[in-house]
Amino acid sequence: MKDRKKNSLTSSSKALAVTDPRAAILRAGGAVSRLGSLDAAQVDREADVVRVRDAEYVTREGVVVADEVYFARDAKPTTDGPWLGEADKVAWRDPETGYDCIVLRHESDGTLGGYVGVPHGHPLWGFGADAIPSGLDIDVHGGVTYARICAERPASAPRRLAVEARRICHAHGARPRTQPVGAADRDAWWFGFRCDLVHDVIPGPRDHGRRRALEAEVGAIYRDDAYVIAEVGVFAAQLRAVADGEEVEPRSDPPPPAALDPKRGS
Repeated sequence: MKDRKKNSLTSSSKALAVTDPRAAILRAGGAVSRLGSLDAAQVDREADVVRVRDAEYVTREGVVVADEVYFARDAKPTTDGPWLGEADKVAWRDPETGYDCIVLRHESDGTLGGYVGVPHGHPLWGFGADAIPSGLDIDVHGGVTYARICAERPASAPRRLAVEARRICHAHGARPRTQPVGAADRDAWWFGFRCDLVHDVIPGPRDHGRRRALEAEVGAIYRDDAYVIAEVGVFAAQLRAVADGEEVEPRSDPPPPAALDPKRGS
């Protein structure tokens, strides 16, 4: 993730709002505050879903050069909080590992999750989330909870962008890649994690009184887009180390373990 200041990038989006016809789509979808340079961006809208292809996505920690960014009103939490203005899906290729990565908001509770796709031939390709050997020392927020092949695109769907905004599969941005998308990418095996543990703030539907009391008791915080993007980068590096036959380096800032969450046990 590039280290650039948010203010200098959001100004380019505001400039676009004055001169470019894409601006009306972005404003209507609430998709301006997190976007940086849009010089090469393609913008599409379908009902309440806005897709921005090949643009810079800005967080409090830096910038991701994204293949696709989605803003989907149906996925937005209805309560006020730091999630306002965030995208609901960001897809990019990690420059350090070459792996496709996704941050995705889950409609059920408004939390974010992170996903990394590994190609066919990776030592963990086809492994279930619970089957990853503990000796590999994969250490990601709450543990690995998702392991599936690239989600298929429905043959026919009345709202194409709405489907793509939820699909865990590699993106096809217009920007040329250093590595072409091929059969190995289409057969990618995706591993993922969720930020919906007891020590995570849940912005969406909940048992309000009980959940809020528990969040206050354990000091829960909302895992925002910057946190999840950074965690995805660490996850991708760990998976790359496995592919290269190297040891996974111990983390200096380990995430909260799943064992602390009574929903998942240990």
